[in-house]
Amino acid sequence: MARSATQRVGAIRTWSRRFGVGLLLVIVALPVGTLAALLASRLFGGDVYIGPPDPVDLSTVPLGSALLIGAGALLSVGLYLVPLYFLRQLFGLWAAGEILTRGAATAIRRAGIALLVATAGSSLIGPLTDLLTNELGRFSISIDLANLLPAGVIYVVGLVLDEAARVAEDAELTI
Repeated sequence: MARSATQRVGAIRTWSRRFGVGLLLVIVALPVGTLAALLASRLFGGDVYIGPPDPVDLSTVPLGSALLIGAGALLSVGLYLVPLYFLRQLFGLWAAGEILTRGAATAIRRAGIALLVATAGSSLIGPLTDLLTNELGRFSISIDLANLLPAGVIYVVGLVLDEAARVAEDAELTI
């Protein structure tokens, strides 16, 4: 049986809220979990591996370096959460009934740009933390090419949707 538009908008709102709660949980859990693992490794021993591009055992480096490497890894992951925030905005627009609008197209474009920035930023964070902590033995630069293509595609989809929204606006103005 077909669902009404009201039911579909309600479902979009529900999934938008769930996505927002999940995103908030990840934003809170990542730093708390990293700090807890670092603290546990210092108190009880054991290995804690973290960090792009090559994992580092935080229990073998000085505490200041471990905090810097952990912060760099969290920043790298945090950059990848920004596109999800823009998707959350898009879901909110859809829940409000704004499907083919310039606002929705802007949210999609922002997600594509944010993914591109996250890819570039996370590629630089690892080498910078290596330089700052004198972990030069593991210095490497890796560029995540797998995210460059989706970032570009998402951005282009946003551009196309913006043009489609403009066509729809022009059609509404036509008598």
